[in-house]
Amino acid sequence: MKIFTTIFILIFLFAFSDANSQATWPDYAGKASCITCHSSNINFSEFDKSGHPWKIQKIDPTKVGVDRVYRPFPTGTNEYGVQLAPEALALGYRYDDLYQDSSVSYMIGGFGWKARWMNKNGYIFEGTKAQFNLGTNIPGNPKTFSAYNATNVSNQAFALRSGTGLLYNCGGCHTTGWKKYDAANSPYRYEDKPGFDGTFFEFGVQCEGCHGPSKAHTTNTSIKPPKDGFNGCKSCHARGLGLRIPVKSGGLFLDHREQYDQMIFTKHRRSANMTCVTCHDPHKSTVYDRGGLKSTAKTCAPCHTGKVIDIIKDGVPVQHNQCKDCHMPYIGNTAVKQNDNRGDQASHMWKIKTTTDNRYTGMWTADSLNVKIPTDSIVAHTLDFACLGCHTTKDLTWASGHATGMHGKTIIITNVGDDKNIPSAWYLKQNYPNPFNPSTMIKFGLPTESNVKITIFDIDGRLINTIADAKYAAGEHQATWNGTDASGKLVATGVYIYRLDTDQYNQTKKMLLMK
Repeated sequence: MKIFTTIFILIFLFAFSDANSQATWPDYAGKASCITCHSSNINFSEFDKSGHPWKIQKIDPTKVGVDRVYRPFPTGTNEYGVQLAPEALALGYRYDDLYQDSSVSYMIGGFGWKARWMNKNGYIFEGTKAQFNLGTNIPGNPKTFSAYNATNVSNQAFALRSGTGLLYNCGGCHTTGWKKYDAANSPYRYEDKPGFDGTFFEFGVQCEGCHGPSKAHTTNTSIKPPKDGFNGCKSCHARGLGLRIPVKSGGLFLDHREQYDQMIFTKHRRSANMTCVTCHDPHKSTVYDRGGLKSTAKTCAPCHTGKVIDIIKDGVPVQHNQCKDCHMPYIGNTAVKQNDNRGDQASHMWKIKTTTDNRYTGMWTADSLNVKIPTDSIVAHTLDFACLGCHTTKDLTWASGHATGMHGKTIIITNVGDDKNIPSAWYLKQNYPNPFNPSTMIKFGLPTESNVKITIFDIDGRLINTIADAKYAAGEHQATWNGTDASGKLVATGVYIYRLDTDQYNQTKKMLLMK
């Protein structure tokens, strides 16, 4: 009897403990259930090549190359992979050490915009090199490291803040079935890891991340999932909940992931009743052009007839179909700011205000917290975004003179003027020659005057030499490395890392010295 009683108590305690350590999702069916019925009308292989399923993942150390670059994504998407900064590698944070030291265990993002990392307990790393940027919408696709909450870790390159660490609370838009931690009503953290500020049903945004819990639908197909496509998009692409359009802290750009907020205040939505899926297939990638932007949406001509601009360059007509260059400028900033008028995420506001107002006088509210909503509820972006993001040497008076009545003009281009040799964005080119011996040339571009520093590191992140440290004018420049360290001594054959740091931008690339 005592043995039976003991076994009963142990079973009861185990069941009680398990019930209180993990949440349950009785309303969720899971992606596998959706595949069972919907494979005929949805290409799930293409869905896996969209960004939605990759918002967070547990790092698989078997997908780390000998170059220490993590490449977990499907062919046809981010084949470049994701790397850690040299300073982080020097600290011993290496993907290939995970079986022995799981200091870096989770990755946030990395598919198309940026990546951040979490430790084995779910806390997020911060620092001056704690974010890796893919440079998706920037010419040349620069791959850069940048700061993320660096002051919280005393400006270390890659570290955890003291105390409890930075909690992962992004699950509402990065996972499926997120349940925020609440001591009374939802006392659960993912796998009981203290850094997770909640728990979830599936990694990434899977089917029910957009359509809502659908277990009832799997048993009775007449019961539809609770969200349609448009409201599913609103769940994550509306920081202002469709009621306002928030400005990013600092006042230069809109924050990323606000496309729903922007579109809801346009004629396209209010008069034509457009939704996100009018132009997008949410089951396919837009970033890697795998059909996420429908072919009919790649030109505005089907709806906007008679809006073609006649451009004559050197006496020859130039076809101009890139309406998006002006009507969808990069007013959002998710990873890399190209210059003060050009971020890296496209506007979904479309209308252009052609006066000489800048964003502060003609677009933001007085406190620079939101976009001003006019009485007709139709918002517009100003010419500092529409024109000056590319024409970096011009001003608003010039922009207004060209933009006013633009669609009724014939534009004659005889000389591109002083914009000719001024890049519209920052960049760092691959060194040439590469491999090299004894010296190599490194070219870089600046859209504005900037302080520039170019440093050389070895593969373990140790500083070897500084080959540029001065103020440079806007334009393209070059620096040369002759394969020596700071003392002038020739270094050994091997892979080296060169890094460009400016006032507003940084980027890192690799090169090979062969003797």
